[in-house]
Amino acid sequence: MSSSKIETTDGAVAEYVTAVIGGQLFGLPISRVQDVFMPERLTRVPLSSVEIAGVLNLRGRIVTVIDMRARLGLARADDGKPPMAVGVDLRGES
Repeated sequence: MSSSKIETTDGAVAEYVTAVIGGQLFGLPISRVQDVFMPERLTRVPLSSVEIAGVLNLRGRIVTVIDMRARLGLARADDGKPPMAVGVDLRGES
């Protein structure tokens, strides 16, 4: 995970949190990002789709964890690195 600043055509600066998933660079507007953390104690959700890794308690809020590699149709990472998570808020939902 890292952050990047990009100057727009009108001279404003936009900031993004960036991550590489399957060799592809993805970015989220930093204004949408609430947390960057290493998820612990995921609870699996029976009968959920493959991209739903589970749910977890994040400071008293139950949030859904989406496995972006599965969502993008990529194989599981086998690099031995612990998974990272980005907590976003969209229309009041975590």
